[in-house]
Amino acid sequence: MIPDEFTNSNFENYQRLSKVQESMYQSTFDYLKLFKIETGTEGRKKKIIPPWNFGFVAVFGEQRLKELPSSERPAVKQKHNNYGIGKTHLQVSLAKRLIKDGFNVVIVSDVMFMEQLMQAKKMSDEGESYNQLLRNVLNADVLIWDDIGKVNWTEPRERMYYTIINERYRSQKPIVFNSNEDRGSLAEKIGYAAASRLIGQADEFLLETEGADWRLKKGAKTHV
Repeated sequence: MIPDEFTNSNFENYQRLSKVQESMYQSTFDYLKLFKIETGTEGRKKKIIPPWNFGFVAVFGEQRLKELPSSERPAVKQKHNNYGIGKTHLQVSLAKRLIKDGFNVVIVSDVMFMEQLMQAKKMSDEGESYNQLLRNVLNADVLIWDDIGKVNWTEPRERMYYTIINERYRSQKPIVFNSNEDRGSLAEKIGYAAASRLIGQADEFLLETEGADWRLKKGAKTHV
């Protein structure tokens, strides 16, 4: 499901106002080029799907920021801001293009998705709801995981992260993800084993990002 605020997002209206945004935009297009649909001699369509994940993570993660003394946070936040730079916009644009080309794409938002999994696990339906959620994310050609690591850590949630990430790792199915955590703090939030697979499978398609928050700029202009 595409988040409501990104319904109209596409590559054409993504604003490249900084070097990091230009780099994010170009990397997304480079990744998109790896997906192809070929037609065989018998006319059958074959999907070519890269085994690599693709992710945007912070230089200085949200969890690290929260651990700082309150007096130091504003300066560090301003220096290493990772919010509102267009991570989700680009990845939703990628999802739309892939869907248009014929790929099966599932988009999940971390907090809502983990809550759905936890609630489904508690339901007295012999695991039907839980297993259906898992099938959706495990069988998709591409899983786009928005704001991964946002939800608070618990041991059951860590196991769920590992289950999904490990199964897609084993089947070489890509996860496109973004996070406001850095490499280290993301590992603390989702578990080291899951993070090793998620980040390790991204290889060259992992960008550490920071820049100006366009939402704040937009808000300032609105109230001029």
